[in-house]
Amino acid sequence: MHGDPEGRPVVLNHGTPASRLGFEFVDAPARARGVRVLCPDRPGIGRSDPRPLRTLAEWADDTVALADVLGIDRFAALGYSGGGPYALAAAAGAPDRVTVAGLMAGAGPLDRPGARQGMGKTDLRVLDLAQRRPWAARALLRVLHLGARVSPSYALRSFKNEVSAVDQRVLDEQGPGIMAFFVEALRQGPQGVVDDYLLWAAPWGFALEQVRVPVHVWQGDDDLMVPMHHAEDMAARLPNATLHRLPGVGHVSIQLHIGEILDAVA
Repeated sequence: MHGDPEGRPVVLNHGTPASRLGFEFVDAPARARGVRVLCPDRPGIGRSDPRPLRTLAEWADDTVALADVLGIDRFAALGYSGGGPYALAAAAGAPDRVTVAGLMAGAGPLDRPGARQGMGKTDLRVLDLAQRRPWAARALLRVLHLGARVSPSYALRSFKNEVSAVDQRVLDEQGPGIMAFFVEALRQGPQGVVDDYLLWAAPWGFALEQVRVPVHVWQGDDDLMVPMHHAEDMAARLPNATLHRLPGVGHVSIQLHIGEILDAVA
């Protein structure tokens, strides 16, 4: 949890492959705005129990169950990167509980020609292996996990090779410790992450046209992992969406805009 413990609740859905860790950048802006940010791990990721055969649409039930346990009635749903589909799943499946949804460099559906064009090379590789040879996807993730545990600096250098110059500068400021989000994602092994990729690539179980709550879509035009056309496609298909284009902003540097993002969703 980040921000004000008594503040207005926002459920922040982590990316893929990622976990609840790495959201320290949210804390001070959320506290200043009276916002409480919850960052749950998805099934099989971090410390969350595995849930075989889960579906993306069922995440709405998981989010509502979490809110019920915490005594939260209404909340905003925010998705960062690969967490975007899960924020939309919550909004589609629990419109009586979700006040507004937000996508922060959010990954879009892969159900259209050209949807994978411009995506990060590691995401493309794991997506392909997860669909064709899941055992190979698990093996690759185990190797990457070991590398990130043994040499976070090397893992960070590899990550920097996939992002824009503006993102590289932000990563340099954060240092190798930032890779803890990836190490934690594979705490229980790679299956939870492989499931995340498979659910992203498969039909989501709901149509974007079903999402009736307001949705804010923030996307940088210097993002080399989730391209702008993902945001444009979702904004065109969502009934009540606002697209916020961020010039000169990448996949990591979008974190510097968290204040204005919280202002809109909370």
